[in-house]
Amino acid sequence: MHPDVVVVGAGLAGLTAAGGLHAAGRSVLVVEARAAVGGRIKTLVPQGYGEGAAVDLGATWHWSNQPRIRALADEVGLEAFPQHRAGRAVVEESAGAAPRPIDLPPPSPTELRFAGGAQALCHRLAARLPGGSIVFETEVTSVSVDGGGVTVTAATGAGEESQVGCQAVVVAVPPRLASAGIAFFPALPEPVVEAMQGTPTWMATAIKCIALYETAFWREAGWSGLAFSRTGPLIEIHDACTPGGEVAALWGFLSADHSVRDLPHDERVRAVFAQLGRLFGPQAADPLQYVERDWSDDPYTNDVVVWFGEPLAYGHPALAEPLFGGRLVWAGSETADAGAGHMEGAVRSGQRAAAQVLAGLG
Repeated sequence: MHPDVVVVGAGLAGLTAAGGLHAAGRSVLVVEARAAVGGRIKTLVPQGYGEGAAVDLGATWHWSNQPRIRALADEVGLEAFPQHRAGRAVVEESAGAAPRPIDLPPPSPTELRFAGGAQALCHRLAARLPGGSIVFETEVTSVSVDGGGVTVTAATGAGEESQVGCQAVVVAVPPRLASAGIAFFPALPEPVVEAMQGTPTWMATAIKCIALYETAFWREAGWSGLAFSRTGPLIEIHDACTPGGEVAALWGFLSADHSVRDLPHDERVRAVFAQLGRLFGPQAADPLQYVERDWSDDPYTNDVVVWFGEPLAYGHPALAEPLFGGRLVWAGSETADAGAGHMEGAVRSGQRAAAQVLAGLG
């Protein structure tokens, strides 16, 4: 196969770029190291639940004032609904102190979730590409550019290596991971390498937890499900119920404090349940199911984070410019000039990358 363009990564940015290139008449091959599309967008149907019972273990929200992702969702016919915020929130300010209820105004702009989970957007984008356009469990190891085009070398988990020739490549994986895992020939300019290595990876240290219940009893008691804590182990908690009531759930992010993260799993789970009980009553301490996703333990999301100096801001200009006569361009939420660190940024970066490739190919 000799596609016009190879896209590295089948997350939201890579799929957006691939879709734009395909719509413009260019042949595309998307190479994905994971076994599914989505990247850091991961939707789960819990064990024993049926259709419509979707919970997000990765990126969840977009906002009503984010036009690119709203337009893309409308284009593929994916509905969204507002995050539940009716009722009181609760704050846990210090160890031993009683949780304190607070009243918060409705959020503006509105937080939105996708019906069927955020990964549904990625599945719909992938479905618009021709069959065979995406290869999974294949890791790009090098990108070589010369006067005749680009050669992309990739390896499967079984160690089988292959090469694909193309006219241009879109690298749509986190910049730090691209710097660590992909060899570029010729060598990238030093300012680009510095920007790649200095840009933090969104979700790199996140551990997201979801507790599932028989009913949304906190709503019945007048709680919104929103909580903030300075003691942990969860630093923030939100309602994760589906709009049709298929799932009653709460989700939260674990503290970045290693005294929490490094606890044995069973001990950490007990601490989470105890905190949920403190915040929302005894029922919250006894969920039907509990699931978590440790993104810091995912080699395609997190590297060994060692910073020398201050991390750079997202949207570094060096990651917005094509290289090698337009044959190499960047995508990914971290490279966006607006909405970076959100799904909106991923969409924007994918659209920019597609436009840059098309301009370079002429």
